[in-house]
Amino acid sequence: MRSLKSGLFAIAFAGLFGAAAVVGCSADGGGSGIDQSAIDPNQPDPNAGTTSGGSALPPKTPDGTQDDAGVKDAGKKDSGPKPEAGVDAGPPPPVEGTACSMPNSKVSKSCGKCGKAETLCIAEDGGSTWGTYGMCLNEVVAGCVPGTTQPCGNCGTQTCSAFCGWGACTGQPAMACPANSVDYTTASCSTANTYRSRTCSATCQWGNYSGTCTQATTPNKMNVPAAVGGVISAKWTLAGTTHRPSGTCPDVVDSSSSSVPYAVVELTNPTAKAAEVSLYQSKSATGPADIDLVLWTYNGAGLPLNDTALGACVVGVADSCTGSTASNPCGNVSTNYNFAAVDTVAIPAGATILVYSGAYGSFTPIGGDSTFNLNVKTTKLQ
Repeated sequence: MRSLKSGLFAIAFAGLFGAAAVVGCSADGGGSGIDQSAIDPNQPDPNAGTTSGGSALPPKTPDGTQDDAGVKDAGKKDSGPKPEAGVDAGPPPPVEGTACSMPNSKVSKSCGKCGKAETLCIAEDGGSTWGTYGMCLNEVVAGCVPGTTQPCGNCGTQTCSAFCGWGACTGQPAMACPANSVDYTTASCSTANTYRSRTCSATCQWGNYSGTCTQATTPNKMNVPAAVGGVISAKWTLAGTTHRPSGTCPDVVDSSSSSVPYAVVELTNPTAKAAEVSLYQSKSATGPADIDLVLWTYNGAGLPLNDTALGACVVGVADSCTGSTASNPCGNVSTNYNFAAVDTVAIPAGATILVYSGAYGSFTPIGGDSTFNLNVKTTKLQ
């Protein structure tokens, strides 16, 4: 396990469900590997643009056209629209089954995530035709399809560029919050372990704080699978900030350390038997492939609202995804120190624990939003 650092805490958490540069990709997956010669618009036509007396062409304006004072547009040839940098220039790729004139020649077109697919001019009786395109090869690893969009941030959108990488997250409302997340505060609450709350709407805007103080619990809930080997998964959003224990539970929380976004889930064992479970994080459908997260638990359903209570964790802090149940059930891609897992977490019959997932440090989602999956697998019932 790496050495963990704890972070500055504000009580807030999320609700449920909330490039490589490759030249030669077009937004519609079209384009071609065929070179196309273009006429230089800066070279005059030798058969036009002079007078019978042999006078010189009038000077060109900055855009390359002839000055109106002379022979307007004399000999100027239109080169057509100039291609965008990094986007295929040239004629459209040939259509499968159409005639071709050079048997055994090959032509490629852009496909998928900045990949290339080739077709062959096949010699046949009575002429030659272009064959079917082959597999799309050499696509950008972890890339995207040009022109596609996905949600990001707090009700924002990002678009895949011609280079098959996600662009900046745009369109987020002013003062936006994570959709469906809940923010808790002990302000104006004189009774211990009580809070006021407010909820972020589906359009990423905070509502008003509640008018009364209530016991601090989370609305994010999951149940232990009722059969050994059963797995249940749910999508959660990292939101707000928290201090967190930095070593092995129980631990002392440093209130002066930096803050980290987190999500907390109430996990209940609804069966009549004591359960033992494995907990592990993984990529959600809309989240990044790798988020550097840690994982820890508390007994009971009451939220820890101060550093002393936060330090009284029971299991964790887990910082990797190996264990006795399975190696890398999280599906980590670039390193094992991303999504985390813990094994042999005990939950008595009918009891509840809190499962915390927090970022290792400061966090900016790349290639997705701030969501992840929490997975619960029942390994024993006795």
